[in-house]
Amino acid sequence: MTPLATLVERAGFAAGTPVAVARVAGDAVEKCVTGAWPNGQPVTPSDRFYVASLAKQVTGAALALLVRDGRIDPDRPVSDHVGGLPPWSAAVTPRQLAHHIGGLPPAGELEARIAGDWTDAPAFEALGDLAELPSLPGGTYSYSNLGYILLARVIANASDVPFAEFAATRLFGPLDLDGIGFLSTPVGQPQLPLLGARLPLTHGDGGLWSTARSFAQWLQHQNADALGIADLVTAAGRLNDHAPVDYGWGLGLRAHRGAALLIHGGEWTGAAAKAMRSPASGIAVVGMAAGAPFETLNRLVSAVLEDIA
Repeated sequence: MTPLATLVERAGFAAGTPVAVARVAGDAVEKCVTGAWPNGQPVTPSDRFYVASLAKQVTGAALALLVRDGRIDPDRPVSDHVGGLPPWSAAVTPRQLAHHIGGLPPAGELEARIAGDWTDAPAFEALGDLAELPSLPGGTYSYSNLGYILLARVIANASDVPFAEFAATRLFGPLDLDGIGFLSTPVGQPQLPLLGARLPLTHGDGGLWSTARSFAQWLQHQNADALGIADLVTAAGRLNDHAPVDYGWGLGLRAHRGAALLIHGGEWTGAAAKAMRSPASGIAVVGMAAGAPFETLNRLVSAVLEDIA
């Protein structure tokens, strides 16, 4: 295989851009980090990057654990677990939220109106002020960050454990992953100065920080179905008219060379992330970059995938 450092160089990042990439082929995990942080320190393998919407597959996995254990019925209304929301919450289910077919506002529509950091408090205020849903639950696919923030609250209330703690103790801990987690206050993270004036501090839709190696190991464990939830998280969504939706629980459902390919990307000011995995072949790739266009990172991750294949 081509050295990862060569593939990073070919992708076209500006000189000094903080980049971390890792690939999985069978049992082996290989990583590469390059660039320097705003404080002048070189990027190290133990540095965590903000991975934005890659968090959604962790939220999907947390939901799947509770569904498997009988703690959540994915087809009951979210109002069973979260009170204080408008009447529409009695018509939306966790399954619909997970597939982005719950009828909630699309990503970016409400976030842009909120001044200050993107936290759970203004997100739930926006949900509380939402008198009617933009579309009928189950009627159409509409990618929604608010839906995954609400899912994280459903998970926390159903488990009686804060969402970040649930992820740490029920997901990352059992898989022996120590370089990944949801940070409420990411003080001290070297990427922080690049994230802009508004910080991403919600959990569920984002909020996840990880090293490249730890996220690659997460992907490796999911390929092996170490949590026993693959059938739940990889099932396609279905609209009310039974039309399929190519999005599982936090995973985009695609194909590569005739095999299932599970993908997701993530963006925030100063942050880009992309992950792909193929359970049938046991391969996976994750890339993270700070202060670089998502298109450049996407080009890198795609090149690494093709190089493995």
